[in-house]
Amino acid sequence: MLSLNTSLYNSRFYLHKEGKQTIPADLRMACYKAVLQSADKNTYEELLSLYRATDLHEEKDRISRALGSINNVELLQQVIQFAMSDEVRAQDAVFVIASVAINPLGRDLSWTFFKENWKILLNQYQGGFLLTRLVKHLTENFASEEKAQEIENFFKTHDFPGTERTVQQSIETIKLNAAWLQRDLVKITEYLKNY
Repeated sequence: MLSLNTSLYNSRFYLHKEGKQTIPADLRMACYKAVLQSADKNTYEELLSLYRATDLHEEKDRISRALGSINNVELLQQVIQFAMSDEVRAQDAVFVIASVAINPLGRDLSWTFFKENWKILLNQYQGGFLLTRLVKHLTENFASEEKAQEIENFFKTHDFPGTERTVQQSIETIKLNAAWLQRDLVKITEYLKNY
């Protein structure tokens, strides 16, 4: 069933890309994400060419936010580099990077990127709403006490004005995730073996 759906999304995407059968705007993000989940470098480049060909901000936004769905670490690294390029508006880059952070394969990658580029990001967003959103998306999806401690230590030694509450909430969420995982991992694993 999965291969049939993937094939269907791929064929719809290529018909759309070639201008033969436009995908309705409200379905495009879902289609782009489905195609990207099994994407190779060529498919990634095709999405980027669609991004570059459109003048509509809404379409650029759909495509750029879908890029984080790729299941390839090297391509996810390229998505982060793309987000920081001149091709993406600074206010949109946050959401492109966040799309990578939400992907389990991109979680550590985007956190490492943040730690290595914190000065650039801090200067670019200077304690505003976008910095808070970026910190939230990059930190809240972890599920280990070690990661909670790492994040807490990072923000103790790096001043990010306006993000204090977000960091505290993320640390609490991580600890809750870790406790839930520790409590229920064996039961969930056993249950999912049947499916």
